Amino acid sequence: MIDSQFEAAVGMSRKWDAREAGREVAETTIRQLNEPPTFFVLFTTIHYRKYGGFQELLHGVWDVLPKGTPLIGGTVRGFTNNFGCYTRGSTALAVSSPDIDVATGFGLSTKRNPQKAASHCAQMIEEGVKKSKFRNGFLFNLVSASELPDMPPFNKQKIIKDSTKIKIMMRMFGMTQYLIQKGAGRDDEVIEEMTACLPDYKMLGGGTIDDGPNLCNYQFYNDKVFTNSIVSLGIKTDYDIFVKTTHNMKMTNIKFSITKASKDGRIVHEINGKPAAKELLRLLKWPDDFLHDDTWYKITYYFPIGFKKENDNAFGPRIIGAIYGNSLVTVIRSHLTDGSILTIDGKNLLKAIDDNLSSTLMKPRFGLFSSCTTRLETLGRKIYQERDRITQYLKDAPFIEFYVGGESTYSPSNGLDFVNISFNSALIGT
Repeated sequence: MIDSQFEAAVGMSRKWDAREAGREVAETTIRQLNEPPTFFVLFTTIHYRKYGGFQELLHGVWDVLPKGTPLIGGTVRGFTNNFGCYTRGSTALAVSSPDIDVATGFGLSTKRNPQKAASHCAQMIEEGVKKSKFRNGFLFNLVSASELPDMPPFNKQKIIKDSTKIKIMMRMFGMTQYLIQKGAGRDDEVIEEMTACLPDYKMLGGGTIDDGPNLCNYQFYNDKVFTNSIVSLGIKTDYDIFVKTTHNMKMTNIKFSITKASKDGRIVHEINGKPAAKELLRLLKWPDDFLHDDTWYKITYYFPIGFKKENDNAFGPRIIGAIYGNSLVTVIRSHLTDGSILTIDGKNLLKAIDDNLSSTLMKPRFGLFSSCTTRLETLGRKIYQERDRITQYLKDAPFIEFYVGGESTYSPSNGLDFVNISFNSALIGT
């Protein structure tokens, strides 16, 4: 029997100073509740790193938040909520309910050992709710996404043709993950392990990022600031839980075979037995100077590579993050050889929200949405239309849509979706 004493609220701050923003985001959130929060989820943009720091931001939050409240959060590119659309500031969701049991967990060194980090986090969640009598499980995961070493050419060039630099980059690509935990986020591997450890939970995930350079990102766990970590909020409840991924990418008739790739599947060296970048340009009928043009990345957002899901005929989009010589660097690995060029337009980027939320008849009490940062970049001012579509479905229910790098959902019935350029929902309601 579900109790009616359920409250959810979203608050925010646009103050520049970290501590003041922490206080305000906590105050504007929990003052809407009549009872202490059962949990607190916090998102911030990266600028607080230079305006007091994230530890000070958390100090501000805990100046207001009741001691012992479970808290997780992290840095994002931007967010939308019940108030508007923002690329600077902080926002939070607080929920109070006697019909929710909560546990939090974390795992360190996700780039060095993603499986160990995920396993430690999952054990904390499992232990924390082991006495719960509620039947439905939900897990919200935030994982450190890719971080480039803060040194040239890593942090400046995305398209590299110099043969000496390429050799250095290739050799250091995997090494930096283990030595200094810089490089590909391996957040896909973290989430795969979480689903293996807690297969009965529905999940929503996102990769924490900065405002574009991909040099640093942070995760929050209670009063601590982490890097290269996973932080998770586990919920057990009798409320209904809905999760879904949509991207609306359409397959073109341009299909190909990946004939040579790196051991981890993140770097594609050859397509159809030919150097990957040259073959990709030939297939798309694009001129060679696209590899010199700053508009390359804006255009490729609309034409990502699609890889098949495991045990599924659906194709999931993968962004080409860099080009080293003729090798294509993707942030999500794939060991499957069948590929396709996908495509989309602005209209279908927005329609992905309708296709997602129209598939549930739930009356949501609150919503969390992880959305790819490239959606924010490609939609531009139309991002307000994205927010309006969410509010059409959620009415007055509190929600936060946060923009990340690498997003995912999982359910026992539909399996794991971990893709780029997607819109991902988690709704809890009746």
